[in-house]
Amino acid sequence: MLFFLRAVTLSVLYFCLLYWTNVIEVVTLGGLIAGACIAGIGSALVQLLAWKIGGSILRKRALLFVGSSCLTMDIMRLLPGYTVIDKFGALVLLAVFCLLVLGVTELTVEKELKE
Repeated sequence: MLFFLRAVTLSVLYFCLLYWTNVIEVVTLGGLIAGACIAGIGSALVQLLAWKIGGSILRKRALLFVGSSCLTMDIMRLLPGYTVIDKFGALVLLAVFCLLVLGVTELTVEKELKE
């Protein structure tokens, strides 16, 4: 149950980040929604993978940060209609999204693994 909550939360955060900033232009609303859904579900899967692998908390967070950033960059590169207007702004936006992923993970994954 918490997996779906995490996926929906991350999808909404990703959608809001891209919709309200002028860093990355997306031509259609459908492309933005599709990218947000892919980013949310993919980031939730990366979270579960990082926590199932185990290791130190720093290793888990590093795996999650790298996995989320690679996933987001692939979405921007592979989906049609995504245009990066400001490269530095896109880097900052990517870092903010990855930090949000880490925050959502801290709130939900530990509870799910204990249950």
